[in-house]
Amino acid sequence: MRIRRAQRKDVAAVHAIIEAYAAQGMLLPRTREQIERGIGNYLVAADEGSVAGCVALETYGGSLAEIRSLAVAPGARGAGIGGKLLDAAMKQAKRGKISRLLAVTGSKGFFERQGFRRLRGGMPAEKVERDCVHCSKAATCRLEALAMDLTPARSVLTVLQPGRLPVAQPATA
Repeated sequence: MRIRRAQRKDVAAVHAIIEAYAAQGMLLPRTREQIERGIGNYLVAADEGSVAGCVALETYGGSLAEIRSLAVAPGARGAGIGGKLLDAAMKQAKRGKISRLLAVTGSKGFFERQGFRRLRGGMPAEKVERDCVHCSKAATCRLEALAMDLTPARSVLTVLQPGRLPVAQPATA
């Protein structure tokens, strides 16, 4: 199974995978036209022309991006494809200088196992403005927002004035 950028020829397969989960209420539906317009944002797991999974990385500008439409074909579940797709999307985000990833999901356990943490304060304003205000499920939404920081925590170092070194304190008994 190889992870690669999606191509126009993958639109029908990506649409079918997403629709299988949208029908169960696990993903938001995407039309073929929406997928085709955003095909450059998708990665697929493919083997000899057969698409077994997909993920989209949607940027919000600045240093925030969202993992969207992460789905594995029902017959290919349990083989680690979802984790591989997420890992590839995270690497793509890092290359694009994204420092924070957002996942809005009903499968929080999967994302928590990958290192995502629940967002305090609810849905980010960027997500609400872009998607939630127009969503037909906004009033009954049960999805949770999780995030992951892709940049390591910064260390705090003591800054010394030029010519001054710290003085060792004598040990007391």
